[in-house]
Amino acid sequence: MDRRIIEELTRDARQSNVSLGKAVGLTEGAVRRRIENLVASGTLRFQAQVDPSFLGMQSHALLRVRCAPHLIDEVIAAMRTMPELERIYLCTGQFDITAVGHFESTAALRDFAMSRLGSVDGVVEMQSELILDTFVPAPQADAASGSPTDDTPGGAA
Repeated sequence: MDRRIIEELTRDARQSNVSLGKAVGLTEGAVRRRIENLVASGTLRFQAQVDPSFLGMQSHALLRVRCAPHLIDEVIAAMRTMPELERIYLCTGQFDITAVGHFESTAALRDFAMSRLGSVDGVVEMQSELILDTFVPAPQADAASGSPTDDTPGGAA
């Protein structure tokens, strides 16, 4: 049942507990308790996603970092304190860490990479890539009905 609640919330996180209950066949109180338990366990998190350009962040970049192997955890800990970074991933391959960051300008990205990230003990090499545009995956079809699972323009009516 928790999986069905999460699937419904993924489709529309702003729906009321009453409508969510109708969709999954539970009462509002049961839905509320299950959501509270999912949040308390760390399984479910809610956050507002704001377009970074609205906040003046015009440059969006991937930052790849190769670390001294014995200092990877320390580098990640330092990066977690940097508010410019939206996500930090520990990876395999040439680079140990890939991060997504938002910056006011390419000059701000340069300053960040050279002055802040580049000065972290354990950073051996960095590479940055400007992101030109971002695309959201096409809606997935509902297995039962074959129709898209969201209400994006162009989806099935």
